[in-house]
Amino acid sequence: MEKDKKIGEVLGIQQEEMAVLLIVPLSQWAMYAVGERGLPKEAHQKLAEMLAFLQQQDEDAADNITAAKGPGSKAMKFCEDELMRNQKKQNTIATQLEKCKAKYTSARNGLKLAGFLTGKMQEKWQEEQLLIIKKRTEAVIERNNLELQAEYECKLRLLKEQEVSLKKELSGR
Repeated sequence: MEKDKKIGEVLGIQQEEMAVLLIVPLSQWAMYAVGERGLPKEAHQKLAEMLAFLQQQDEDAADNITAAKGPGSKAMKFCEDELMRNQKKQNTIATQLEKCKAKYTSARNGLKLAGFLTGKMQEKWQEEQLLIIKKRTEAVIERNNLELQAEYECKLRLLKEQEVSLKKELSGR
């Protein structure tokens, strides 16, 4: 039965249908399938032709897949377009990350300076101004926090990995 299942799977034809196509009794096909009996010459020839046909179809399909990935194909065009989008996203995220880092660093320095100057001012309005500076810099630090920076860095790494993959696909590797 194992041989029959394999031939049936390959050909996509049930045992009864195969017997009809080969013009042999079902019992003879069943015994051939388990390796206990041979087939008449004509039936064996038809079976060989069927298997050869399917093998050729598989080879043609492999050629079609290769051609579908070839230069100028839709698949290659998609990869090229995706690579362009990827590089634009990388530039956008890298710019956002740099701006985020710069704002964070600047605000941290401002907060440190305001803390340093607190209590050293001669005028009350100067101390009030330092409180305003502290609140503003704390808000900037919160909006550009280290977690946000880590998210940008993670997105950038993922995009770079995708870029490598797309370049491999385009080079045919």
